[in-house]
Amino acid sequence: MTTPVQGSFVDRVKAVPRPNSYTATYEVTASTTYEPTGSFQNTAFLIEAGTNYTLSLLDGGDLTAGLVTGQVYQVALKKVVTGAGTVIKLLK
Repeated sequence: MTTPVQGSFVDRVKAVPRPNSYTATYEVTASTTYEPTGSFQNTAFLIEAGTNYTLSLLDGGDLTAGLVTGQVYQVALKKVVTGAGTVIKLLK
């Protein structure tokens, strides 16, 4: 016997998200300093435009050159500083 509180739906399992899929994005516009917080903790990023940037990695170190525009990098950032004409998109 089932009660209104105990239905047959109790045994459902949560679907596992597809690998390399993202649920939200945040765009860091040109000439901006942005530090991701708990409300938007990124897991990856890409450079949309420009080459003037300083990206501080969550685990330490900085990236300042040599990244390919449009390539997704599976690296979490703790700080993003963009120069004129540079746009970075953070993914989570």
